[in-house]
Amino acid sequence: MKVGSATAGPDARTLAVRALGGTSVLVAGPRGSGRSHVLRAVIGEIQRRGTSTIVVRAASILSAVPYGALDAAPHPALSTLRDENDDGQVVDGVLVVDDVELLDPATARAIARAVASRRLTAVLALRTARPRGLEPAGERDEVRRYFLDLGVEGLTERVDLADLTDDEGYAAIDGFADAALLDSATRAGLVWRADGSRALLHHLMRQAADDARTRRDPLAALRTITPHSPLAIALERHVAEYPLVDLKTLAAIRRLPRLDMAVATRLLEADSVHALVARGTLHADASPQRRLSANDLVALEAQRRVGGALTDALVHDAGRRMLAEADEWWSPPVAVALAQRWHRLGPETSGESELSPALRARVALDAAREANDRGDTAHAAAHAARGRRAADTAPLRLEAQLATEAASTSPAGDAADVRVRLRLARSLAECEEGESAGHSSHERALADTRVEELLAQATREGAQLDWGAAAETAGRAVAEAAATPAARLRALVAAGTAEAVAGRWRHARTYYRGAERMLDARQTPEGLGARDRLSAVMFMLAGHQIAGADGTALRAALDRELATTAREGDSAELTLAGAAASIAFAGAGRAVESRRELESARSRTPSAVADLDATMIELGVADELAMAGRLDEARAILGRLDDFGAPLLRRSRLYVQTTVLAAEGCRAAARNAARAAADLTRGRSAAALRIRDLFRLTALKAATDDEVDELVQLAATTDLPLAADAVRRASARSAAEQGLPVDELRLHALWSTTDADETSEQDAANDAPPPSPRAEGWGGLTAREREIAVMAGAGLTNREIAGRLFLSVRTVESHIYQARTKVGAPSRRELGRMVAAGTSRDESRGEADLKRA
Repeated sequence: MKVGSATAGPDARTLAVRALGGTSVLVAGPRGSGRSHVLRAVIGEIQRRGTSTIVVRAASILSAVPYGALDAAPHPALSTLRDENDDGQVVDGVLVVDDVELLDPATARAIARAVASRRLTAVLALRTARPRGLEPAGERDEVRRYFLDLGVEGLTERVDLADLTDDEGYAAIDGFADAALLDSATRAGLVWRADGSRALLHHLMRQAADDARTRRDPLAALRTITPHSPLAIALERHVAEYPLVDLKTLAAIRRLPRLDMAVATRLLEADSVHALVARGTLHADASPQRRLSANDLVALEAQRRVGGALTDALVHDAGRRMLAEADEWWSPPVAVALAQRWHRLGPETSGESELSPALRARVALDAAREANDRGDTAHAAAHAARGRRAADTAPLRLEAQLATEAASTSPAGDAADVRVRLRLARSLAECEEGESAGHSSHERALADTRVEELLAQATREGAQLDWGAAAETAGRAVAEAAATPAARLRALVAAGTAEAVAGRWRHARTYYRGAERMLDARQTPEGLGARDRLSAVMFMLAGHQIAGADGTALRAALDRELATTAREGDSAELTLAGAAASIAFAGAGRAVESRRELESARSRTPSAVADLDATMIELGVADELAMAGRLDEARAILGRLDDFGAPLLRRSRLYVQTTVLAAEGCRAAARNAARAAADLTRGRSAAALRIRDLFRLTALKAATDDEVDELVQLAATTDLPLAADAVRRASARSAAEQGLPVDELRLHALWSTTDADETSEQDAANDAPPPSPRAEGWGGLTAREREIAVMAGAGLTNREIAGRLFLSVRTVESHIYQARTKVGAPSRRELGRMVAAGTSRDESRGEADLKRA
């Protein structure tokens, strides 16, 4: 029998029922699989049904004492188990023993004999080894054999606990009280580092929550773990069963990240590499080279166990072999490790001076490139200088120049552009030096250069609100057929986003589908890394949000990319992942989560997102915060942003100010802000933005007849999803909506938060407490929110409410979430009760305090 999750309640109830029916059960699973949790749940179920349990606690200190565990249990009936006469007394109740492998042989034999003779019903937990794990030796083999034989002979029912899957890991994190503190990238990182262990995930979650409270990056904090802390002990136990050869493999891959699979099996034990990839502790990416990444938490403990000296020797041997066989194969990760060793020890001690100048320059070049890619300009310059002392080549001079330019870049947002220019400069330099494969490589480098120049021009045009020109320019970039996959992906996404803002959604979807095909390819195109994929998903999410299209499917793609980024990415990739998640949560109307994702992203590598893009994302977050009534937070974001003189940012800033002013009830000021925003989009080829501005003028009763006609005309001539909604909403406002509650400024439906149809379980999931609610009183609820809240309190599902009110399920989800956030309701049913009673939770508390006074 397989049990997928150790936390599943029905499994515990089933096991309890079987034990009460006289069937003994053996729960088997590796360390950290949740055996103890299952046993505690079974004990609770048995006792709840009126039957007593007899708990025998196994302990290492008693394992050498005959009947030590049996005598230590304070239950008189257990003494009869010593009697080898099978006609002995039947023990009342259910015996429960965790970690039976720690029992002394006499106690183990007595319990097994009693179970076999039906004198005793027991629920037992036995630790098993994972594949390739070290089995307990010595007397433990005898003890384990007793209980394993019971299962083989049908005297107990064996239940095997599986390793934690990713989906179970995310569900387990959601069950923690402090889960709201953690952003999406951190959650993905914790699940990856848990290595399939429920126990390890539990300790990781507790540590991460503590770090998040003190505003530290939980993933960065895991690089140094306090010795003898609960997490350190859990990690030590988790790695204890790894064979030495696997520990060596993990330690080596940690020191040689992104090592090609072919090189790894050349330098390390091939069986170990393949086994660790199969079990998930090593990750092989989707590139043709299958580059390897180690679970850094487990690998750090593996390196500690192997020892620094042995790990250094493994890396040194890898470098020595590569240099000796340089004509046959070469590995940049090994070269980087060599250069770091040379940098640390010096040319004489490290043996660098004994090598030819060409080899020394080649090693230094790989190290300088790797450091430049990471943004570590100081080490890039040092490696380049070291290589130039051996051989002053053009590629080394280029890396030195790139390091100098990057170090002198003052605006943080320019760093992303520096990375693109860096790749282009390298490609051109390699072609000129004859290091690449001739004419075709030169054409690719030139094509990439043209693509990046065109995309830079399109960005400038978009910032000036000339999105028609931006779409045409980006389309020319897509037409560069010789461009590399990474450049082509950027061109497709840029063209799609420009077309969406310009109002041509069908064209935008064509470009987006081309990008999605590249992202969904079974084998990742050469040169397409996690950063490129995440950036593409981020911009496509933004494009869907601007066009008013549902981005739920793209959110699922982001979730897949997050799982990959947790294994392959660094802080820059995690920053992009957080920015994309912030857009996704904003599209779903979940303002608090959107702000959390953005703040976590900004704390890592803010330069990974260009200034223009980062400002637009922050403005989107501010707008959702204002919609949710969190006005102080929205104003705080507006106060720290700079529009850089770009009309796009000025208009977007005014758009958010309109929301804030409307939420504050300052209708005249809101009209002025909306008018200023509309003035910036007048006559511009930015249909998606223009429709929004005209709709707000209409909703605020500030639109002229010509502007109303223009809105109708735009709806007729564009195929944007939000266009028809704008005309319908502007022309059919109900009497209840004339008071202009702020939520009625939202133009289009929010994205769905689930992929499946509405079910009672999803409604129950919506009962989770909204994070950090701010009660605004009943004046903050719209008439529609009050109506939906009463229906939700009456027990109707979201789908039933949507059917009665002729709304989409996503709109109902949004109204319930916003209403709960405004009044601080802990669940949808409590929201209905509070609305029906006409009092908020805060008001009820105030009345109670008044009575006590």
